[in-house]
Amino acid sequence: KCNFRCTYCMPREIFGPEHEFLAQKQLLSFEEITRVASLAVKMGVRKIRLTGGEPLLRRHIEDLVHMLAQLRTVDGQPVELAMTTNGTLLAAKARALKQAGLQRVTVSLDALEDARFAHLSDSKVSVKQVLDGIETASAEGLFPVKVNMVVRKGLNDDQILPMAEYFRHSPHILRFIEYMDVGNSNGWNLTEVITGAEIVSRISQN
Repeated sequence: KCNFRCTYCMPREIFGPEHEFLAQKQLLSFEEITRVASLAVKMGVRKIRLTGGEPLLRRHIEDLVHMLAQLRTVDGQPVELAMTTNGTLLAAKARALKQAGLQRVTVSLDALEDARFAHLSDSKVSVKQVLDGIETASAEGLFPVKVNMVVRKGLNDDQILPMAEYFRHSPHILRFIEYMDVGNSNGWNLTEVITGAEIVSRISQN
C-alpha cells in the first residue's frame, strides 16, 4: 500500500478507493518474512531492502527491521539492511529504524516545487515534509541518504537542475532515474523518457 498515487507507479484511476488490496490476514507476518529472508541469507544473500508501496505504512515496521537485523550471512556478518521510502513518515520513524538496525534509506523525490510535487505524487504532502525526513534520517545515522528522482519529459525535467543544485553540496546522493515501463498500469510512453546521457548533458552544460 502507499499514500501516494504517482502516475508512473500507482495511478489513482487504477488504485482508487474501490481498489481491493490484500486483506491484513493475507499479508505475510513479520515472522514469515524473517523466515523467508533467513533462507535467502543462508543461500548467500547479503543485503535486504524493504520497499513497497510505502513500507513505513506497515505498523511497527521497526520490529521487522529488528528481526532482520539478527540475521547473519554465511560468513557470520550482519546482513545489510536498507529501505526505500517516499519519506513522508521518515522524520517520525528515523530514530526507531536506526535503533532497530536499519543502515540506510533511499528516498523518492521527483520535484522541489510544491505544486509540481503534489501533481506528480497525486498527494497533499509538501516537499518540506520529505526534505525534513531526509535530514532527520541523515542526522540519526541512516547515512548516506540516497535520493531518487524519476525524470519524465514535459512533466518534471525542468526540475533536474534545481534538484542537482539543491543536493550538490549536501552529504546526500542524488540519483536520476530514467522513466521505466513497470507493467500495464502506468501508461508508459517512450516520448516521456529522458535518457541518462541527456540528463548528464544538461547538468554538465550548467
